[in-house]
Amino acid sequence: MSIRQLLQQLAQNIRWTWTPAASALFARIHPALWESSNHNPLAVLHAATEADLQRAFSDPEALASLESQVEQLHAYLGRAHTWLHENAPDLRRGLVAYFCAEFGMHESLPLYSGGLGVLAGDHIKTASDLGIPFVGIGLKYPEGYFQQSIDADGMQNEAFPGTNWTTIPAHLVARGGKPICVDVPLADRTIYAHVWKMQVGRSTLYLLDTNVAENNAEDRGIGGRLYSGGSETRIRQEIVLGIGGVRLLRALGLDPTVYHLNEGHCAFAAFELMRERRVMGDSYEQALDWIRPRMLFTTHTPVPAGHDRFAPDLVQVMLWRQQQAIGIDWHTFLGLGRVNPWDMNETFCMTVLALKTTGQCNAVSRLHGEVSREMWADLWPNWNVNDIPIGYVTNGIHAETFMHPMLRDMLDTRFGGRWQHALHSNSEWAQLISEISDQEIVQMKRMLKRQMFESFRTRLHAMRDKFGPDVDWSMGALANWRTDTLTIGFARRFATYKRGDMFFADMERAIAMLTDADRPVQLVFAGKAHPKDMPGKEMIQRVVKAARNPRIQGRVIFLENYDMSIARAMISGVDVWLNTPRRPREASGTSGQKVNMHAGVNVSILDGWWAEGYNGQNGFAIGDEIVPHDPAEHDRRDTAFLWEVMDNAVLPEYYAESVGGTSEVWVRRMRASMTTLPAQFSTRRMLADYVKQYYLPMHQYAANQR
Repeated sequence: MSIRQLLQQLAQNIRWTWTPAASALFARIHPALWESSNHNPLAVLHAATEADLQRAFSDPEALASLESQVEQLHAYLGRAHTWLHENAPDLRRGLVAYFCAEFGMHESLPLYSGGLGVLAGDHIKTASDLGIPFVGIGLKYPEGYFQQSIDADGMQNEAFPGTNWTTIPAHLVARGGKPICVDVPLADRTIYAHVWKMQVGRSTLYLLDTNVAENNAEDRGIGGRLYSGGSETRIRQEIVLGIGGVRLLRALGLDPTVYHLNEGHCAFAAFELMRERRVMGDSYEQALDWIRPRMLFTTHTPVPAGHDRFAPDLVQVMLWRQQQAIGIDWHTFLGLGRVNPWDMNETFCMTVLALKTTGQCNAVSRLHGEVSREMWADLWPNWNVNDIPIGYVTNGIHAETFMHPMLRDMLDTRFGGRWQHALHSNSEWAQLISEISDQEIVQMKRMLKRQMFESFRTRLHAMRDKFGPDVDWSMGALANWRTDTLTIGFARRFATYKRGDMFFADMERAIAMLTDADRPVQLVFAGKAHPKDMPGKEMIQRVVKAARNPRIQGRVIFLENYDMSIARAMISGVDVWLNTPRRPREASGTSGQKVNMHAGVNVSILDGWWAEGYNGQNGFAIGDEIVPHDPAEHDRRDTAFLWEVMDNAVLPEYYAESVGGTSEVWVRRMRASMTTLPAQFSTRRMLADYVKQYYLPMHQYAANQR
């Protein structure tokens, strides 16, 4: 087999996104193109000549590494004994269909906007690792999510350059030489969608594409951009995702035993499943009773305003054919999406539809479960709020995706495959970390920090080249950054409740802390605001303007166009991960979970996952669990707590007397973070919870009913 054929095998299965040794093979072919293509193997391979490939693999060790990686891929795909085989063998005869509007698996695969998508990507990868029969259902976005640039005034600008799908490891699904075409009833017409297939290790992701010749121009653009357009565009996308997703499964001959709806965008799947049962002769009540035990709904949004709602007349225009096929009146149909079915003015809520049609529901952290039960209590009148059937599975991260190659090499060399197995057990993971010395942890952290700075320089050069010498704050900032200076990271979606500019609420105090001669601080920010979220954009602008303030002496930088590549650099190198949401509005959050395995320390409001993870030794809590009713007072209180924890805990510990450059008390904090948190907040634990609490019982019920 030729070098190109071997590389093609690796590139076509995106397991390379969590296999650093495989991606490194493409980087060696053309390092500059690897960077400029956003680390895209197929882009590199398509551009490479035969001479390029021969040169890159002329070294026998490099060629042996390539052959080894292909062998390892095949061994992984063919492995018979997986976690599932040992822990839930019955589920091997089932199938989980996982619906989600976005899947974040790599920076070169533009199918995500933020945390929901990255969580979905981690979910499908871990399903592959554990051997769970699993298919993902999503939409193919020709233009993806927007590309962010920061202008000379510090304001976010958006561009949609489009995606070259010839360099994406996905292909059209065909039968008899023709693409499979899924028909979806929408308003007074039928729209059509082709199906694209992406291999994610052992799992498969299917993407619906409406940009086909059979559709008119308007319908071809339904799936053009992620989370863009008004209500009409949004409901069309969600009809294609939900109704079209079920029809996609049928077109492929797939009959899942578990339907997992990840967030309310997918809830129209329930209507299609009901329609199928009605065609088979069930009454409406029987159809509803049939689908509920087979459907799981995961809610991610802890505030009512964040849930998709549509005007009743828009629902009637778009879904009248589905309503007729199910054979129920409009009052009943619309009532499935209303808290109060008798309120004719209430909008149609996708979360309510999901809650009323699924038999199981979970939030994504313990605190979020409490919030969700209170938020939707009106759906269960006369119930004790603690008995409302909304459970929780706390989110986690796919460690292999976000683990720095340096750390992975250390773990592979010392522990072999034991470290991955240990992620299922807090005690086993703690035992492994106890075998790594303090000196090794400190040395690793310094090297990760240096590599992070080098990554920043590459990106900041691009920003300076774009705007010219008038915007020279970027490179000037990084020139004076030091590895022995406390470095704080803040990177996430710039929604106002996340309060990304809290550090600058008192500018004089911020400047004094950043420029303190004895205890200086360095801050790196990244993140996007939704294009229509002007307050979020203005928050970014305030951070950027603070970074350009000459009195700050270049100790703050903002990296534009936040993506998974920037995330990996930041979470591996920063000393502190700052998280300042307005409690309890952070459903879970996962960005801070990624720093722990790199010996980073969280400084966070006690919200989402941190309310479960914090134990007093493995990081720092900002404030307490009290939530003032007045948002302004809430913000003032939390800002005061932030300064208190920085002044009285974080800075004194980091800059305490040390031997070898890092204080002993800070090393203890690093070790506690690295020891107690990665296993508890891994997707291996998360998927094990889903299997035990939901997937396996749901599959067993469905299998017994066949």
